[in-house]
Amino acid sequence: MPFTPTFGLRPAQAEDQSTIRALVRQERLDPTSLDWRNFLVAEDAGGRIVGIGQVKPLPGARELGSLVVVPEYRQQGVGAALIQTLWAREKGPLYLLTRDRRVPYYQKFGFRPIGWRDAPWAIRAKLLPALAFRLFGVRVVAMRRETEGEGPRTKTGDEVL
Repeated sequence: MPFTPTFGLRPAQAEDQSTIRALVRQERLDPTSLDWRNFLVAEDAGGRIVGIGQVKPLPGARELGSLVVVPEYRQQGVGAALIQTLWAREKGPLYLLTRDRRVPYYQKFGFRPIGWRDAPWAIRAKLLPALAFRLFGVRVVAMRRETEGEGPRTKTGDEVL
């Protein structure tokens, strides 16, 4: 019989900060703005943190970020549960930055690639350093999840970074 892990979600607590930092560092994600108060964590039945995610408050935007699921819990719905729960708490659009190979995953949750001109300035500022990664074959894409009633804002011909 296959192993089916169980997990629960809860808001992060101050004592989770070191685990959050370690998981983000381990996955080589953006190590800035790691305030435990913005995080939701997934815990297994034994109380071990098996996933994390946050919504970062930025000037003029809110960004889904720092999404990490430990390897043995991947493909088990942990990331999806974190994304859906974080999204449910939001009142407006939500942005994210991801590698181009991860775009299809986030599209399943309603995120759509957006062009440079359609990104708030705080997201644009985060994209600028990512342009250098193109030299190494790494392409970073900005995405947005629309709120109810809004339509896509990407203009035809506007390059997606």
